[in-house]
Amino acid sequence: MARQVVGLRRTSFALYSRAPLFVLLAAACWLILPPSVRPLIAAEALTQDSGLSALREFVGKLDRAPDAAHGRHDTPADVAGLESAYSALRSYVESIEPSAEGSLRGPAKLAEADNAVDALREFFQRGVTPRSSDAPPVQPRSRNQVVRPSAPVDATTVGSKACTTCHANEATQFSHTLMGRLSKTQKGKYECESCHGPGSAHVNAGGGRGVGGLITYRPDDKSRTVEESNAICLTCHERGDRTYWNGSTHETRGLMCSACHTVMKQVSRKSALKTAFEPDTCYQCHKDRRAESYFSSHMAARQGKITCSNCHNSHGSATEAMLRENSVNENCYKCHAEKRGPFLWEHNPVRENCLNCHDAHGSTKQALLKVQAPKLCGECHGFNHGGGNPLGPATSRFVFNKGCGNCHSKVHGSNHPSGMFFLR
Repeated sequence: MARQVVGLRRTSFALYSRAPLFVLLAAACWLILPPSVRPLIAAEALTQDSGLSALREFVGKLDRAPDAAHGRHDTPADVAGLESAYSALRSYVESIEPSAEGSLRGPAKLAEADNAVDALREFFQRGVTPRSSDAPPVQPRSRNQVVRPSAPVDATTVGSKACTTCHANEATQFSHTLMGRLSKTQKGKYECESCHGPGSAHVNAGGGRGVGGLITYRPDDKSRTVEESNAICLTCHERGDRTYWNGSTHETRGLMCSACHTVMKQVSRKSALKTAFEPDTCYQCHKDRRAESYFSSHMAARQGKITCSNCHNSHGSATEAMLRENSVNENCYKCHAEKRGPFLWEHNPVRENCLNCHDAHGSTKQALLKVQAPKLCGECHGFNHGGGNPLGPATSRFVFNKGCGNCHSKVHGSNHPSGMFFLR
């Protein structure tokens, strides 16, 4: 066994310039194994490991001739070791696959790489996705890839009257929606087949769900991707608030238009939402925001005085968190204009971001504060007012008399002539 290991090391050194390191290690493991174990492992590898095919391909393409083209001159000992390793590999391949004998007679080529990374990349290209002249390379399918029908459905338009024969109830509900009213005034623009595609194949097949290749917008319909379904809606609704849809958070997470909107019946007062109360549409996914709306201090969304779309554009924006304005502060100033200023004495954390102190969706502290005063002020300021005992009378007034706001009531900015202390 010791002689085999020593010989194997010499052979590996001679082969390193001609073959990827991964293939050399695989060959070394097979040479060390006892002959009685090799057939068992070979049978299992043939069914489970595609790397064995790369080993067979390597042996079939290995060149035993001197590599004079590259200016390499091996010593007699190196050539003998190379011949020995090649003979062992060839015998092994012929033992597990007799049909491989003919493939070894072809012209030999060297598998070379600039580094180990390229060698591994070439190995997996041969072993995982074997390529041949007769068959195209097999491309891996993504997790969410949709299985397409074998052939497209050949259909023509039949008109909305044919649809109302079976879908009279849906047609009546659609007539009360905004698109339904527009379809009465603009004939041919908002017909059933404008969104669902030609319906002749569906009609000739007698109707039914999934028959005739009609375009549906159900989440469980796998006949087309989310992007393809949304593209139909964006044909008319790509302007305005939908300008930033491509690349937005909801678009990148595969959200369908029909997840929030319903077109066939009138549910909400505007925007064709799935729920009569707009926040309930957002709460389908943002359940933490629903919980925050029931905190003791909360936005007035639950009372209907404000909605999610007043601050956020659900179809995307150029700012963080899909805000409608350029910054968080600009968003808040739409309602809290008195906090905008300008002020003679500005409070730096306030000018930076309102969220430094407030939780916009809801809090258990007053005024939507993230931390109860005076602890909130203590995150940046000390309580000794520039000297004295930190636990003295001044600190007692802060803690037991409702905090810093007793004196410094203009924390958002002040024009007080006494200086920069945000006094009354």
